[in-house]
Amino acid sequence: MNKEIQCIFDALKNSPTAYLNIKILKKKCGKHIKPLLKKLEKEGKIISKGKKFALPANVGYIRGIFDGKREGYGFLMPSSGMKDLFIPPNDTFTALNGDLVLAKITRRSKGRLKARIEEVIERSREYFVGKVILFEGRLMFQPQDKNIPHYFELEDSHKVKEGDFILAEFVKWSTPVLPPLAKFSKKISEDNLYNILVKQEYNLKHRFSNKALAEVKNFSPPSLKGRKNLTSLMTFTIDPSDAKDIDDAISVGKDVKFFHLWVHIADVSGAVGRNSAIDEEAKRRGCTTYLPNETYFMLPKEITKSLSLEEKKESPAVTVYIKFDRRGNILGKEFCKSKIKSDKKFSYTEVQEILDGKVSSPFKSQLLVASELAKILSEKRRNEGYLDFFREEVKVEIKDFRPTAIYPVRELWAHRIIEQFMLAANESVARELESKKIPGIYRIHEEPERNELEQFKILVEGLGFKLPSIKRKDLSFFLDEVKNSTYRRILNYELLRCMKKARYIAKPEPHYGLGSKIYTHFTSPIRRYPDIIVHRLLFGENYAREELKSIADHSTEQEWKSDSAEKEITKFFIMRYLEENTNKEFRGMVTNIGTDGIWVELDDFLVTGFVPIRILPNDDYKIRDRSLSGRYNKFFIGDLLICNIYTVSPGTGELILEYAGKIEKRK
Repeated sequence: MNKEIQCIFDALKNSPTAYLNIKILKKKCGKHIKPLLKKLEKEGKIISKGKKFALPANVGYIRGIFDGKREGYGFLMPSSGMKDLFIPPNDTFTALNGDLVLAKITRRSKGRLKARIEEVIERSREYFVGKVILFEGRLMFQPQDKNIPHYFELEDSHKVKEGDFILAEFVKWSTPVLPPLAKFSKKISEDNLYNILVKQEYNLKHRFSNKALAEVKNFSPPSLKGRKNLTSLMTFTIDPSDAKDIDDAISVGKDVKFFHLWVHIADVSGAVGRNSAIDEEAKRRGCTTYLPNETYFMLPKEITKSLSLEEKKESPAVTVYIKFDRRGNILGKEFCKSKIKSDKKFSYTEVQEILDGKVSSPFKSQLLVASELAKILSEKRRNEGYLDFFREEVKVEIKDFRPTAIYPVRELWAHRIIEQFMLAANESVARELESKKIPGIYRIHEEPERNELEQFKILVEGLGFKLPSIKRKDLSFFLDEVKNSTYRRILNYELLRCMKKARYIAKPEPHYGLGSKIYTHFTSPIRRYPDIIVHRLLFGENYAREELKSIADHSTEQEWKSDSAEKEITKFFIMRYLEENTNKEFRGMVTNIGTDGIWVELDDFLVTGFVPIRILPNDDYKIRDRSLSGRYNKFFIGDLLICNIYTVSPGTGELILEYAGKIEKRK
């Protein structure tokens, strides 16, 4: 961090008064700091009043990211590390989902803080994809992002007509009394939607700066000299069969009393210099984005390949060694720069087949030890309140930009083995940073809203299940109890909807979903920028806390964008596939009930379509006890249905289904 900037922060932090005059600041930090003060004020890192300046926190302001919800309210995710604050619908000012804002605490209600947004520091997006609608006699723009509950005024509405699907450029929004203002950029057809989403709404780019590319030409991996030689350990990697990078490898051992685990992570921090052009590019991108048909790498592809822990190759790594007793308690841990060699590159499916006895392997005994240790760690976590969600993804196969096959990827026990080991490594590193009082970047996940969990409990009991309380431990055991139920997916989905988004902050705080008191991201430095920072901190590099806060905020914002892009692009290809297969029948589950119809999630596609009441079997329908009931027909949440495609629009993501029959279900 710039010395003058650090001086400004220190002077304001140690000032006996909230505000400090610019003359005093110039005397302390240099007479040419005025441009820096303007820059910091623009970024919301300091506040001005006339010729006086203050830290936002010293005058009651909180800087953070706005996590907006479709219902109009939202949450402020503070940079400072304090718990999130609830923002009521009338107090969101002109903030849109993902914006960086300044807010003030207004009151405490039922044990939680509420706040009002006072200023938008930085918009999360310049462009929005959406639809032109007619609202109160005017053509307005409705963003496709469901977490933006506002219609935008179009300054050039004469260029569009109702129903057009367009790209709109954000212009301004200065007062909540008026709607946001945007201008028409271009009409969108199915043919150009993909490129617009990727390049303009999410601003994803393959190309790196010329400076970074020049550094790539001279790149060489870190030297293997002077490292702890761990090449004699039997080491292997377990990843998806189509993995684009290999961050981590493991070695395991077991003796009469103890388990031994080595988690080896690619040494990116030893290869990518701090403040180098490659480092700046990685910081700006924040993470790698994986789309169904292409990957937008955080690091240049050549460096990603060079640092990946490939089979039979000696690689520079950072190793975490952990010693466990037979109950999964940690008895000791060590961290070192190492030299390793991966003996085998496994896919998750290959490991599962070996563990199930379907395939023989010289690594079977090692994999059985890994599985045994992972089961112990998993059970220990569950008893501590770990929320073991049922997770599945959709794999989309693309050829010539057309989806040729779509199928769900079910989670295997092999996935859980690696997950448990990475969790153990991440927690161990987080505890190490905290014990040495090293400023760091941590991964946190805040408690969900109590009223949302209460609503989940009502749903659970309405479906005939028992949930003793909404305490995390009871939720954890409940997820385990319903793992063989046909309601498993919907119950997991509804509980996930209660959860807040995980994020990065520069202060150790608990991770609710993992049941962890302290957690960080350390195990994926090839694809996540905060992991690179954590590696540097672990081995002695220093960062000012303000710089870590800035990196944490930006990394959170970039991760949320990346997740949204991956979901939206995947859905786009799924809709294209359904558009080309409208003559088929699809199985799905009723996930919600409305007065005008029912929502059904298709099993093999994990997308939700709507069945309007007008094309359900003719009946006199009313909502009763979580069902849409008529005299002859009843549709309950959790019902398994057969549906046909009625209409589908890849552009808008709209899917209308037609009811074709019920499937008998088991609880």
